Amino acid sequence: MISSKPEHLEAETVPARSEISDDPLLAYSQGGLARNEAIHLLGLRDYAKLLVALGEADLPMPLSSHQAVENQVATFVKIWQKSR
Repeated sequence: MISSKPEHLEAETVPARSEISDDPLLAYSQGGLARNEAIHLLGLRDYAKLLVALGEADLPMPLSSHQAVENQVATFVKIWQKSR
């Protein structure tokens, strides 16, 4: 008899993006903590040290929010149009 829920097909549960970690480095990586705040809480010298810490922990850099990217695009378009 074949199981209706084979173990090899079960999905792993991953914490939702809204569940930000108490660890400042992980919280920064998840986009829940500002760069300067993470640097301060981790006692790091600067952004370069934060990048090294992310790499050593094998954590990705946070991505900009969709809204932040849209704002950057709108600003670029305004600047581009003025320069023409």
